Amino acid sequence: METDTLSQSPPSSQELSQDYNYNFKPEQDLELQRRISEIEANLKLSKSKENLETHKSTLENSDVEITPSKNQLAEVLARKLLEEGKQRRAEKKKELEEKKRRREEEEDWKRLIKKKVEEERKRIETEEKSLHSTNKELNILFNDLQGIAQDFKINFEAPEIVVVGMQSDGKSSFIEGLLGFQFNLVDSNIGTRRPLILQMINDPTKDKPSCRFRRELSSSMGDEDPFEEEETPLMLLSSEIVRRTTQVAGRGDRVSASPIFLRVRYCNCANLTIWDTPGFRLGGDESLKKAIEKMVIELMDSKYRIIVCLEQSTVEWANTVSRPIVRKIDPSFSRTILINTKFDNRVKELRNKDTADIYLNGEGLPPNKKPFFITLPVQRDLDADEYNNAILDVYLSDYRQLLEAHFDEHKYLPQVGFHRVKQTLEKLLNDRYHQSLGPTLRVLEDILTKTQRDLDEIQNEISMNNVEEMKTRVNKFVVVFIVVLEKLLQGSIIGNPEVYGQTLTDEKLASGIGEWPDYAFNFEIPHQHRKLYGGAQFERLMNEFECVTHSQEFPLPSINEVATSLGISKGHNVPILETAASDIVQFKSRKVLQPLSNVAMKRCVYVMKRLFEVALSVLNTDQWTETTGTGLLTLQHQFIDELHRVFDQFVSDTEASCSAKLRDDFDSLTKMMDWDLIHGLTEINEYDVLEVTQDDTKKRVMKMLQRKDSLSSRIHAPKKQKTGPGSAQAQATSEDLLTYEAVCQMSGKLFAGIRYFFVKFARTKFNAFFVDPMFQKLGSVIMDHFRTLLNSKYEEMFNLGLDQLKQQEIKLTTQLHHIKQSRDRFKELLKKISSDMRFAS
Repeated sequence: METDTLSQSPPSSQELSQDYNYNFKPEQDLELQRRISEIEANLKLSKSKENLETHKSTLENSDVEITPSKNQLAEVLARKLLEEGKQRRAEKKKELEEKKRRREEEEDWKRLIKKKVEEERKRIETEEKSLHSTNKELNILFNDLQGIAQDFKINFEAPEIVVVGMQSDGKSSFIEGLLGFQFNLVDSNIGTRRPLILQMINDPTKDKPSCRFRRELSSSMGDEDPFEEEETPLMLLSSEIVRRTTQVAGRGDRVSASPIFLRVRYCNCANLTIWDTPGFRLGGDESLKKAIEKMVIELMDSKYRIIVCLEQSTVEWANTVSRPIVRKIDPSFSRTILINTKFDNRVKELRNKDTADIYLNGEGLPPNKKPFFITLPVQRDLDADEYNNAILDVYLSDYRQLLEAHFDEHKYLPQVGFHRVKQTLEKLLNDRYHQSLGPTLRVLEDILTKTQRDLDEIQNEISMNNVEEMKTRVNKFVVVFIVVLEKLLQGSIIGNPEVYGQTLTDEKLASGIGEWPDYAFNFEIPHQHRKLYGGAQFERLMNEFECVTHSQEFPLPSINEVATSLGISKGHNVPILETAASDIVQFKSRKVLQPLSNVAMKRCVYVMKRLFEVALSVLNTDQWTETTGTGLLTLQHQFIDELHRVFDQFVSDTEASCSAKLRDDFDSLTKMMDWDLIHGLTEINEYDVLEVTQDDTKKRVMKMLQRKDSLSSRIHAPKKQKTGPGSAQAQATSEDLLTYEAVCQMSGKLFAGIRYFFVKFARTKFNAFFVDPMFQKLGSVIMDHFRTLLNSKYEEMFNLGLDQLKQQEIKLTTQLHHIKQSRDRFKELLKKISSDMRFAS
């Protein structure tokens, strides 16, 4: 019976060799190869055993003689080709099925992404509503607590954040996001060239933002509200900020450290102060770059401020500029929030899980410090609701693209989106608030204890009120008051610098005097960031005055001014160049230097007058009241007002006297130009003033007495002046230009000499005729004043004072009751806030 070869497995080449003792290699029989190819072609059309048998028969009946072993091999090869065809068809089918499966998976993933995005939208909207409700309640509680703190003058400051970054990193857009509305500073195209201080106040009565700027030269010493009465509409905020920036910093790229204050009251904002800072520069003017970096570092320096550091997402981690600067102040980023802005420009490049996860993980950061990634809408002129919806939309777009890249959602999603930055900030700020509540409660308890003690002392004061007793106590009080003033001037911490000290910026803002005229530098003044009062504050002022004055350069006169100043001499001879230079310098010096001494004098008056408040705070402490035996004279308002009036009058009189001395010195310095004095500064050689020989003296005196210097030796060779084609200088003759240049050279040297001696003379006058009288004359003036007061004046003063003490007794009794109620209310609010914050977490 013939074996069905198709039902058998194809024999291997080894089996064929054993059965037929024939090692067949198809490439050695071309005819066989041709026939196998024919069979292969026919097998593609045949699917049954009969067709295969037919082809087999065709092969056996052919003219080619084929041995059984070759016939068998062809049959095996044909079977193999058939199986391979089936396998290829199966693989093709499998490939199509795989493509279909992947397509279905992609469609399922797209549906899942769409579902996740919608779920995320609903989750955020629900979460925002819940947080808004919780934060609204917390803000109300914080407002109540701040109200209690303000009632009792407890220092309870709102948290502050400083927003820093490069130009165009989105600082202003980020601040708009925190505010919850747009005010179009982003569209101004000027950047931030003055620090912008946004004082955000939660006001439930304001459904729309209420914005008021602080007056530029406002003083906080008076009762007047330092903020402007009229509100600034949102649509005008940008133009007003531009105007105020240009007014102080000028046009171009110049910056100023003088801040713009903007107070915003709004129902949907937290109690928070935000500093928007000038952007760091990568290139350009090196001095401007350093000035901005120095200014921003100073603003970040306060350890109580939270730093928000922005960097564009398109900047590679290794190329960051802002973070290294922030790290100088906060090395571990412990109080810094790192934010990568404009994330929509980067997320499109994250095409798979690896690239997405590597980027989101960050590089070169401390352990467990994770950056945020945010996108804010570019559309402008949106109302509050549209703006917040747009913020949500751009976040969801970033989220969708990250899902498409299959990023590690569980690990990195908490770092994505502006709403998460805002939540982190709000939690951080609430924690700061909460941390200050405990100390505030302790202060309230201390106030309660002190109020009870003050009430007891006032009742004792009322019982021992008589004129002779009062005179004795007044004398003691004045003596102690003068001692305290002298200590504050000489240098002492008894006045509590942390509370009553002022930085240079504080002093300028509080005095309301403003900046120095035509002063464009930003020199580092010794102790400008330290809180000072008294003599230390005065010395800092003098250092600043000296620095500002020496920075003033000679204002070059026009050729018309020079020509006019030459005039004609009395002898109708050739005009005298020195006379012209003297005339020009007299006018220019008064115009440039005298305004500086006026500002210094006003600031000096401010520094001295505020010492009264500092000294009074010292005398009002229990330690001084008990040791001096002056009783509660600080509560005798009529007496304190009289003392304050005498003190202020003395300072004003001293100011007038010192100002007159300054004017006299300045007039004498400029009225008759002492060329030898100014010229001699650079000609007197140094010599040993302690071991002087007769020869040394003779040489020095002879050098000073030499009067043979000609004009050419007094001035340097004229420098070529810059002239434009249409200028008066360009139209002048060469002789005119030589005269002009010579006069300018002499005038410039004269001005430099006057400037040098003006600083020295002015500083001497301030010391001799302002500070010294505070030591030598103030005490006797005040003592004489109260010593010569009539008994009737004492009776009037202290009888009124007695009435005030009785009123104070009633007030303290009421206040004591109010403090106890407030203390109990504070404890209740503190407990509720702690509970709400735990719930919010």
